[in-house]
Parts: sequence; C-alpha cells; structure tokens
Amino acid sequence: MPATNGARNATAMPDTGEMVVVHRLFTQEYTASVGLVRGVAAGNTARSAVVADHLAALGAMLTEHHLAEDELVWPRLVADPAVEPALVARMEEQHERIADALGRLEQALPGWRESADPVLRDTVAEACAELLPALDAHLGDEEEHILPLVPGRFTATEWAVLSERGRAAVPGPHRLYMLAALGEAAGEDRHTEFLGRLPAPVRLLYRVAGPSLRRRTKARLHGTKAAKSAVTQASRPSRVVHDQSSVKPKP
Repeated sequence: MPATNGARNATAMPDTGEMVVVHRLFTQEYTASVGLVRGVAAGNTARSAVVADHLAALGAMLTEHHLAEDELVWPRLVADPAVEPALVARMEEQHERIADALGRLEQALPGWRESADPVLRDTVAEACAELLPALDAHLGDEEEHILPLVPGRFTATEWAVLSERGRAAVPGPHRLYMLAALGEAAGEDRHTEFLGRLPAPVRLLYRVAGPSLRRRTKARLHGTKAAKSAVTQASRPSRVVHDQSSVKPKP
C-alpha cells in the first residue's frame, strides 16, 4: 500500500532551507529599514505611518519566529544528551539580546508614527541599526550550529509547525509585501525551493507577476512614484490580487 501523508511526513526530512530564507528576509528588511526611516521627512505622518507599520509587522514576525524556537526547538535539544548544553544556552542568550533591542525599537515606534518627529525618527533609525549586529550574529550561529542538528531530531511534520506559526504571524495587510520580499531574499540559489513551497495558485501568481509585485509593494513602502502608477496598474488585475491577499506566505 502507498504511504499515507502522515507516514510520509513522519519520515521525510525537515525543510530547514526555508528557515534560511526567513533569516535572509529579516536581515534584508532590517538593513533597508535604517535608510528607509531616515528618509521620512519631519512632519510627514503619512510616510511615518507606513514605515512604522512595516517595522511593527517585522517585529511581530521576528518575535513569533523566536518564540516558536523557544517553545519547540530549544527544549528538544536540551533534552538530547548529544547536544552541548552551552550551545542552547547561547541561543537563548542571543534571543534575549535581540528581544531587548527590538523592545527599544518598538517603544519608539508609536510616537514617531503619530508625529513624524525628527528626533524620534533618529531614535527609530538608530534602534534598527543597533538591532542588526545581534540579529546577524544569532542567525549565522543558528544556521551553522543548530540547523544541522534538526534532521533526525525533528520529523518534517514537527518542523513544519514553525513555518505554520511564522505564516500566521504575518499581518494580513503585509502578506503580499512579505511574499514578494521572501522571493527576493531567496535569491537565485534558493529561488526554485522558494517557488516549490508556495501553494499552486500563489506559485502561478508569483511566476507571472513576481518581479512586478515586488516593485509595487516596495514602491509603496518607499513612497516612490512607482507606487502611484502601481495603484493604477493593479486596478486591472485586482481580482487576482484580492484573491491572493488572504494567502499567508510561507516564511
């Protein structure tokens, strides 16, 4: 008899490559956010609201990403006598440093969002810049030392829970942007894998309109002229875009 989906998932290898792309997304977006924030003119609350909402969405995604690891990954590894306890302790300490930096960023966001005050703008930009070193160090450490431990300790089904939680953490209004941003973060080396993880309708949409989707969503975030023309262009295929807006991209 052919194996059931449950049996196949219980024996299949976990897809750790998906997490690498998610890590790239966080690095890509927080790196770009420093200049993005500094580019918002004093008093331009329309722009500060857009950028602040973007950073809040990223923060929610990063927080859930780490919370899922705290709850699902570290306990499994700590219980394994073959895993060095100091390694997990280092991961947990790195999470705490990132949470502290993210907390400082999120504390400054509401006031800047509402006022576009230039002093608060600089505080937000500096908080983004201060977050990056801790984030880069942790993500690289995790990819080098943690992801190789996953096969044999997690089934594909167990590991997929992290992806499911990540998808659920993407705020609805930001799903199209994050889908396009993930495609960019995947790069040429992981582009085929990225497409293969998408549900068939979303994959078709991305194959047809992926580059255009990235330009349009990025233009809106950056407040460029392309964002205005994108609104007009998007009005024609609006049914397709609307249909996919409820689909959560796979971080």
